[in-house]
Amino acid sequence: MSDAGELLRSKRYEVCGQRGGRVNAPTRKWKRFKVDIRIRIRRSDEAGVETSVARAFELSEGGMSVYASEALEVGTLLTVELPLSSTDEPLRVRAVVRNRRGFRCGIEFIELAAADKSEIQAYLGALANVIEIPSASCSTGSAM
Repeated sequence: MSDAGELLRSKRYEVCGQRGGRVNAPTRKWKRFKVDIRIRIRRSDEAGVETSVARAFELSEGGMSVYASEALEVGTLLTVELPLSSTDEPLRVRAVVRNRRGFRCGIEFIELAAADKSEIQAYLGALANVIEIPSASCSTGSAM
């Protein structure tokens, strides 16, 4: 692994109060970015609509990796609510669970509208261009 790759993986970034950073994976279709975003997942079946909260920890133009509060089955269709913009309304996208390991799921966006894709691209662009916030800036500044 190159020093640059290790350096990118070790850095933490912050955008709009959310941590984020780039994840390098040369074999992937889209660049992944480390994030820490609270999302809502809605799924419907014969029993009705169920909504749960999850944590997105990687995000790309094509999908995301999440820790869900329940084990979602591969192939499950979802509506994901992503709070990416500065508005009160989250972005709502259709998605499908592509893989799962315990409560960790790989989710692919499907039927993504052009406006939704643009909003995700803008958010990821901001993550890619953000300046690293040094950990020293988080200190209280008081000496003991």
